Amino acid sequence: MRIDFGNFRARASGVRGTAGPNRAVAEDLRRFNRGLALERIFFRGIASRNDIARDTGLTGAAISRITRELLDAGLIRERQSAGERNGRGRPVTALELAPNGAFVIGVGIGAYEQWIQIANHRGECVSRRAVQLLKRKPLARALQTLIREAHAMVSEAGIPWHRVLGVTVAVAGVVDHERGNVLYSPNIGWDEAVVAEPLQRGLKLPVRVEALHHALNLAEARFGATRGAKDVVLVNAALGIGASVMEAGRIVRGNRAAAGQIGHMRVAGASELCTCGRRGCLDTVASGYAVLRRLGKVGSRRIPREHNVDDARRLVDAIEREKCGDAKAQAAFRASGGQLADALNAIRAVLDPEKIVLAGPLAQTGSYVEGIRSRLDVQGSNSSFLCLATQSSDTAAVQLALSQFVFCSSLDLARLLDG
Repeated sequence: MRIDFGNFRARASGVRGTAGPNRAVAEDLRRFNRGLALERIFFRGIASRNDIARDTGLTGAAISRITRELLDAGLIRERQSAGERNGRGRPVTALELAPNGAFVIGVGIGAYEQWIQIANHRGECVSRRAVQLLKRKPLARALQTLIREAHAMVSEAGIPWHRVLGVTVAVAGVVDHERGNVLYSPNIGWDEAVVAEPLQRGLKLPVRVEALHHALNLAEARFGATRGAKDVVLVNAALGIGASVMEAGRIVRGNRAAAGQIGHMRVAGASELCTCGRRGCLDTVASGYAVLRRLGKVGSRRIPREHNVDDARRLVDAIEREKCGDAKAQAAFRASGGQLADALNAIRAVLDPEKIVLAGPLAQTGSYVEGIRSRLDVQGSNSSFLCLATQSSDTAAVQLALSQFVFCSSLDLARLLDG
């Protein structure tokens, strides 16, 4: 699945059948094909020019031109193939991604933890660091911390700055991904937060911002537990609960970018006050906060307050207790998981997904997962219907950054060549 290319791919398909496309459209098509060829090398690992031509449907001449551009930019390198041979019996020269050709930065921000990761365009982690962004108030101070840490990590890794192509930030909450703003996030306290623009100024790089649950869903579909599936619901279970719905390979965002906020579904018989100001939401009975309530680690809300860093620390402690066999902790996680299963049964009846993916810190606790499985309505012997996520928040952000800045029509070759 290619995350960025949907609308452009349709446009490019139309161009192929027209006579004499104008120069701008022809250049768009050339850039598109370049990203497509680079992506095929990424997925194959090692590919001959013939492999790329077969995969993409491009002519040999087009592949030769594209690979020369990518070689000149240092994005790929040649090696002798041990398998395929040309007509004279000589080994065919194969292509692979050069390890230090380009880099991206992925940032994962949730109430539970915040990470920055630098990866090369082969998807290999070069540097990863935990940061404390939510203790920095106001928002501008948190973003300055992120900018400072990113600069330090790039410098310490010895990466030339011109080879860093972009940044993707995955944030827990409702995000306007086109403008790069966080609309609201009760779990981290960022409301109407302008994120992309100040980061772009400070890093002098293109920045994309995506909702964490959507970033995880896209990353799992591209590289992880649901690769090949087109209709998926991903549930990110942390202090709060968010979900991402993928239909026919595309994220469903809704009228106000708030599709998937299942944490605020009403639950029969529940009456506790939620962060949103209403009572009886799924968050109050099935989330990490609900686990803490069952364990008596937090009190009942009197006002619709946000979660905080102390709540995240308490949840970490509860998860450790569960893993160490604490019966009370296991019971609390199991009960909360059962409540989530009831909601998932309703969602399944409406959306009929191929897979449901469980992500977030609660996915790492066996009792929570057991609680879900015990009450999830799975027909027949389809035990793989519920699967666990394989991507962390910052790794998901890296995968999106690769799609948005490297394997795409917006790949900035000039930046690599002029550096």
